[in-house]
Amino acid sequence: MGRVTLNDRQWKTYLAVWLVAVGAVVGVAAGLLLIRFVNQPPPAVLGGGVVMDPKAVAAPDFTLRDQSGRSVSMSGLRGRVLALTFLDTQCTNLCPLQARFLGTAQSDLGTSTPLSIVVISVRPAADTPDTIAKFASANGLGRNYYWLTGTPAQLSAVWNEYGVAVQVASGDLEHSSVIYLVDPHGFERVGFLDVPETSAFENDVRILAKG
Repeated sequence: MGRVTLNDRQWKTYLAVWLVAVGAVVGVAAGLLLIRFVNQPPPAVLGGGVVMDPKAVAAPDFTLRDQSGRSVSMSGLRGRVLALTFLDTQCTNLCPLQARFLGTAQSDLGTSTPLSIVVISVRPAADTPDTIAKFASANGLGRNYYWLTGTPAQLSAVWNEYGVAVQVASGDLEHSSVIYLVDPHGFERVGFLDVPETSAFENDVRILAKG
């Protein structure tokens, strides 16, 4: 086969065609990448009451005793999403509502979502293993919960660190009603007041469980 010799005009035509072809291939590839990018689902967003940035607020560590007398610390529970709240077995107002809410959330999320409930006692003199068991059973706290108690000084320090006020008013005990979600790395991520909306809470737990 003989060698083909192109004149200047033919070279320019060949080069133009080649550049158009390359541009078309690049354009198709870019278009496919753009379609793939556009079709990506938006990142999951926490939707709780007060949302904290990742790794911005470390959950204060502490060590207390649970309902079985075992020593439990916040740092020792890392690896799971923690729902941290402050309850009283003798309370007949918000405490049972919060407990039922948390028990329902656990049931809805199932065992595949690593959620544990951590309850800090606000009435240690009354929160005995027997009263804790009865309260938990009556309000649906059936698994993966820790009801933590300690000396008044130990508990007071934990209340203060988490911004919870506990006081006796009109002969009864009153305290702040809050639920914190702590991520598996030990950082506070969401704060809820009273009894939050169920789907928002459960969605936030699922997001945090994915890391």
